Amino acid sequence: MLETFIASSREAFQCSFIITLLLLYPELKNRPGYVRSLVAGVASAFIAGFAVGYLPALGPNVIGNETWVFWRLFFDSLVFYISVFMAITSPGFSGRPLSAALCLLGFSAFFFEARALGFLARDIGIMQEKVAGTALAGISGAVLGFVPLFCVKGILNRIPVEKAFTSASLVMTFGALRFMLGGVSELEKGNIVSELQRGILVFMEAAVRKLQAALLMSGHAFIKVPFAALADFIAGDRTALTLTVIFIMTPPLFILLTLFARPDPLLHDLEAGAQKRREISFFRKDLVNHSIPALSVFIMLTVMLHEGNMAMNPLYDPPPSPVRELEGEKVVRVPFSDISDKKLKKYVYYQILFLIALKPDGTAGVALDQCEICRPAKWNKDALGYAQKGENLICKYCMTPIAMHTLNNPGGCNPIPVPFKLEDGQIVIEVEELITTYKKAEALEKKGTHL
Repeated sequence: MLETFIASSREAFQCSFIITLLLLYPELKNRPGYVRSLVAGVASAFIAGFAVGYLPALGPNVIGNETWVFWRLFFDSLVFYISVFMAITSPGFSGRPLSAALCLLGFSAFFFEARALGFLARDIGIMQEKVAGTALAGISGAVLGFVPLFCVKGILNRIPVEKAFTSASLVMTFGALRFMLGGVSELEKGNIVSELQRGILVFMEAAVRKLQAALLMSGHAFIKVPFAALADFIAGDRTALTLTVIFIMTPPLFILLTLFARPDPLLHDLEAGAQKRREISFFRKDLVNHSIPALSVFIMLTVMLHEGNMAMNPLYDPPPSPVRELEGEKVVRVPFSDISDKKLKKYVYYQILFLIALKPDGTAGVALDQCEICRPAKWNKDALGYAQKGENLICKYCMTPIAMHTLNNPGGCNPIPVPFKLEDGQIVIEVEELITTYKKAEALEKKGTHL
């Protein structure tokens, strides 16, 4: 229960930090109606999101975790790019339109995290056989996380945020903070950079291969195909990273350009030199102040780019995606298309970690994320399991490279195989087989046969 409480309070505190930024905007100061709209959006997001994640009929068995992550990143990106539209049009919102916009922003700031917290509370509750207790711990943690916001509410009105933020830069900063703080780390460890880069890579590879097939110029193992090197470059990591950089850097750069493109103040009507110098000084100071949010977001996104690039190179170790059996079935199903990008995929069934990868011959390999030899100490959990480097799996404990084509072969430092079958384009794993394999692997440690 403590884990659920800590996760909920952390996510609520991060959300309250983002909401605080919105409350600093001049249009909301001393305007209780607008503040109520924002708070209503956050409250409804928590109620709806927690319910969708906690109740099986509403969420976990209907939509997978990866789909929820996709839609979270989609809506965060949409808000991020709305700032570009606002910088171009300079819309003036007030009254009901502003109330509706604030309610939607508040809803988007916490819905997806609340959904993940509900899922996490239910998962931990089932494992600990304290379903009601973990739900109560999650709700209590979320309430506690918002307490600091109410404590500093009186101080917010005295901060002159209008000197630095425009409405466009405020929305841009909101979106950038969502990129950095959004998501629950227990269920997703990759930020938008790694997810976006991976998605672009898959899309570019598929598009290039289809174009090559249409032009009858598909790659061949022995025949030199025209423009094959160019096709590989376009469908490669560098192109995906370049497009990712362009995507996330466009809003802050565009807002900076609009700021510096503003015309200089008109001074020909001013006769006194002191007045002219004062106007020029005010204009420059205003320009510098309004540039601070865009420059801060630019630095923030640069750090995220570095982290995302480090996460994908040289060792690729993806966070596990939760999987469950469908109602009425005793099998876990994973679409074969999930591994079409040739990247290692990891999944977790309650506390059982297993991996799936595409082998060089086009078949799938399924195994536990552990082997029969290496067993790092409990304090060294980061060294448990496998990562991917190029065409090989790498044991994170002894750093032994394991050829991908040997996946499903037992022995040595190879991952412990898990029986599976293919049905209608899906990798099907019997839950009983998965649990039995995991229990046998755990029993080996008790016999003292591991380092």
